[in-house]
Amino acid sequence: MARIILERFLQEHEEAPPSKSVINSMLRDPSQIPDGVLANQVYQCIVNDCCYGPLVDCIKHAIGHEHEVLLRDLLLEKNLSFLDEDQLRARGYDKTPDFILQVPVAVEGHIIHWIESKASFGDECSHHAYLHDQFWSYWNRCCCQDSCPL
Repeated sequence: MARIILERFLQEHEEAPPSKSVINSMLRDPSQIPDGVLANQVYQCIVNDCCYGPLVDCIKHAIGHEHEVLLRDLLLEKNLSFLDEDQLRARGYDKTPDFILQVPVAVEGHIIHWIESKASFGDECSHHAYLHDQFWSYWNRCCCQDSCPL
């Protein structure tokens, strides 16, 4: 809502339509908004956003990190050889799952090559976005070949 109101405000007060980068910059730092009342209202919207605000992002990040640590501990406990995101990025991969199993394992009749830990799940649209943005690249790299190139 704050984005829509900010866009309309800027369209009415400037000659050219605002660019996406300008709007994003103002949403990250509302003090850049030329109208003080609107800047305060946008700030309040961002702070009080119970779904996508900065506090919620911090909580989601902390929960995600905690689950990755728990998963790492389980992999070590089971003596499974794996590479984590940091190791994969050090090898030059930009999109990485949380863990690549160096030796795939079978779980309930399915061969598991990699693990992407999602501590929270969203709606159908979010799952579709995850498939498009992350999972298919892992699948293509690790599951459609005789061996994982990582």
